Amino acid sequence: MQTTSHRGLIVAALLATMGCGKSAAPATRPTPKTNAASATPSAGSVALSTLWQSRVLLERRDSLILTLPDGSKQLQRLGRNALLTLIVDGKNLTVTLDSLQLVPASPEASREAIGTVWTGWLGAYGKLENFTASRGGILVEELTQTVANLLPRLPRGGARPGDRWADTSKKTIRVEIFRTEDQRTGQWRVAGAMDREGIRVIPVQVREAFEQVGRGSSAGRNMAMTAQGSRSAVYYMTLDGRVEVATVIDSAAKLITIPGSQQSIPTMQYSRTLIRYRPLAAKSPND
Repeated sequence: MQTTSHRGLIVAALLATMGCGKSAAPATRPTPKTNAASATPSAGSVALSTLWQSRVLLERRDSLILTLPDGSKQLQRLGRNALLTLIVDGKNLTVTLDSLQLVPASPEASREAIGTVWTGWLGAYGKLENFTASRGGILVEELTQTVANLLPRLPRGGARPGDRWADTSKKTIRVEIFRTEDQRTGQWRVAGAMDREGIRVIPVQVREAFEQVGRGSSAGRNMAMTAQGSRSAVYYMTLDGRVEVATVIDSAAKLITIPGSQQSIPTMQYSRTLIRYRPLAAKSPND
């Protein structure tokens, strides 16, 4: 198996073998089997805090296995380390990208993305609405999906351990060079309280199944992508409604083709993400 680490080589490999050199908000709201109509969390339930500031440290690692037309396989390893500032103020959400390191390194792309501010507001069912980024570009569009998933989709009225609910979404997202229609269904569950690294937390779990159909272009060639996959995440929430840590595992089976060509590249992609949330000290009136 050949190993390489250059960013974006899925597209480059496909073109070589063939002889050539903003997210919309989810379309539907969750339907939790809880007392979600209440705006005040009930006793014993977990709900997002409405006044919260956090420094977010995000580490993501991707492994991609491409099956080339000659039957050989190519392994790519990608990654990103990001530092963000997250502010929840009532219904309003603001996230700022403070630093970004790509693996393999791409200083120019990182510089163009650093300073991006995402804003939106949280609806009654945890639905993120009017979510926009202050900048454009392929990398920012890719990061937008990650930023949108920094918080669990919880009903404002809270959910108790043992509660389960489902939600669905249909939106347009960026997946590498592809403008992609993404449809997914999520199954949510609140587990029992536990101690994690000396902190009492309540795990909020989700497992999503998704399908994607995308189109893009590179080196003057139109390309198509289809994918099916899953996303599993656990948000470890403190009793006062903050997220302490989140872990995410994604997997997808993709097929990338050039329309009219008989060749295609099946691709398996696996990723692991660790997100740590560190509370920011509130400023005093004299600061």
